[in-house]
Amino acid sequence: MERAGGDEAAGIAIHYRDLVENHPYLVVCYLPDSTILFANTTAREFFGSELEGQRWLDYLPEEDRATNRRELATYRPEAPVRTIENPAVDANGDPRWIEWTTRALFDADDRLTHLQSVGADVTERRAAREALEKSEAELAEAQRIAHLGSWTSDFVADEIRWSDEVYRIFGLQRDEWGATHEAFMQAVHPEDRERVQRAVETALDPGGPRYDIEHRIVRPDGEVRHVYQRGTVDFDAEGRPLRMVGTVLDITERRRAEQALDHLAHHDALTELPNRNALRERLITTIEEGADKVWAVIHLGLDRFRSVNEGLGHATGDALLQQAARRLENSLQGGEYLARVGGDEFAVLATAEEGEAGITATTERLLAPFRELFQQEGGEFFLPASAGVALYPRDADEADGLLQRAAAAMAQCKAEGGNGVRYHAEEMNERARSRVALEGKLRRAVMNREGFFLHYQPKVEAGTGRILGAEALLRWQDGDGEIHSPATFIPALEQTGLIAELGRWILATACAQCRSWQEAGLPPVRMAVNLAAPQFHDPAMAATLESVLAETGLAAGDLELEVTERMLMTDIPGVIRTLGQFREMGIKLALDDFGTGYSSLAYLRQFPMDCLKIDRAFINDLGNGGGALIRAILGLGESLGVETVAEGVEEADQADFLEHHGCRALQGFLFARPLTAEAFGELLADGGRIRTQARH
Repeated sequence: MERAGGDEAAGIAIHYRDLVENHPYLVVCYLPDSTILFANTTAREFFGSELEGQRWLDYLPEEDRATNRRELATYRPEAPVRTIENPAVDANGDPRWIEWTTRALFDADDRLTHLQSVGADVTERRAAREALEKSEAELAEAQRIAHLGSWTSDFVADEIRWSDEVYRIFGLQRDEWGATHEAFMQAVHPEDRERVQRAVETALDPGGPRYDIEHRIVRPDGEVRHVYQRGTVDFDAEGRPLRMVGTVLDITERRRAEQALDHLAHHDALTELPNRNALRERLITTIEEGADKVWAVIHLGLDRFRSVNEGLGHATGDALLQQAARRLENSLQGGEYLARVGGDEFAVLATAEEGEAGITATTERLLAPFRELFQQEGGEFFLPASAGVALYPRDADEADGLLQRAAAAMAQCKAEGGNGVRYHAEEMNERARSRVALEGKLRRAVMNREGFFLHYQPKVEAGTGRILGAEALLRWQDGDGEIHSPATFIPALEQTGLIAELGRWILATACAQCRSWQEAGLPPVRMAVNLAAPQFHDPAMAATLESVLAETGLAAGDLELEVTERMLMTDIPGVIRTLGQFREMGIKLALDDFGTGYSSLAYLRQFPMDCLKIDRAFINDLGNGGGALIRAILGLGESLGVETVAEGVEEADQADFLEHHGCRALQGFLFARPLTAEAFGELLADGGRIRTQARH
């Protein structure tokens, strides 16, 4: 799929806006209650008023207001465009006739949002038309008033006579034209010739309609113009056509204005991609024309865009969205249709004729560009994406339902951790009900401090297996005895805000356990505790830490707080102050899931970190090019003078690679799953080392 480059696209957008503002037709945009949102220069000068913020109906003759008010309520999505002629009074108090072409725009719920009207002053044309209907004798005078081109096609002499205005419209000189029907047809746009010829032949039938048609012409210099023609035929007593007399009006500027408005209504200004309205219309047409086929809507959302946008500003965020749009465009194949449907969300309409395997491959192709770093103003960003897929007709048999289900599937994917694909299915409703029930259980458990306990996963030294530290991990068993997966209940705790109430208990329990091992004479380890965003941004957090350390007797240097990149990308000056407070207390700081967000060296130097934890996604992707990213992260850690820990290590080959490239500490199932405090203590008592299977 080919599109204009960034500078060219921006130029096109400016061109369309200038065209709307300066073209000679009246352009007005207003709300359903007739409040005017925008009026171009021509409209303001015509009515002698600024117009914006005023009521559109107030500029219509009083006797027509009630009719037009009723007309506003009758627009429907299936017929959004109407053309009517209305009387008006210009700034000089003169009565005029305006032909309005109005397009009504609706939201996804078919609610009328606003209307866009392009108006041409057709006072002269209307007068000319009325004169033409009265008699052929008055045509010349009507022409003088209307500045229309007039023509006569003489079928007896087989010649056509044009007025000077017609020659001007067609861009011809009198001596350049053959004055025959065949010569006229050569000036008609090739794609319109058959339609124009058919209209002429129909008008030559005594019982047929009059000649009334809009079409395109091509001037000798190649310029395409739009014209509107009307004509009447004189017949002899036997019904044979003698001549046709008519007018031609150049409506090119009006057509361009309508096209500009249509472009603005159906395209996203930032990325120049089609917008949600355009996607919806395309989807409706696709379903109507291919009802017997299988189609897919793939809804894509950037997982960590909000933190970058809020932390680094909208200019950086906008530039990243433009990059994302271009990457998606370059990933399209065949007739796939891409649109931007929200802030950081895109959607693709694709065929699904090859079944689920085919659409899975298509979705993976669209997600692949987001697994590469984004470059912007010296910074590097990892912005993975989540995808939701809904299929026609399996998941919905109409456009709005399909769009909604794809968006819901994407949201579900994000809720489950993101950076993946989810298909819509009815069982999602059951999961939603289960989520509500889970939140109710969690509220009761937090209130009563029931069922929560900690497990501890070892961090070991690469190569030796010596235990360096422990990461405290929250576990929960509800009142019915069911042990819930952390992947389920921890997001629920965070989304409901309950994690803040548990935060101090987790800190105190982990610190007390670490101190207990020390008092038992076991080898020293550092205790790592994950901080949730509400805890990290709590102004009283430093005081809470001081209190917990004092109560448990644990030295500050034996506590390590793990924070995520997302927490650091909001209010960066405040984040730096908070991290500085923790460091002044002697507490160690680790950046968790490193590599999945913003990885600019310039910013990281401002954050007083002691450790970078490489996200498990990179470890799992070692065989698919993840090694290069891991080496880059290890090099970044070395340049910053901080330790690096790789989490999610499950295979000996992964451990070998990490050790070989300088990663000091490892964590994962290869060494140990999260353990009870008693089991962890036994490991420490047994020499404080973990032996794994033989390396290859």
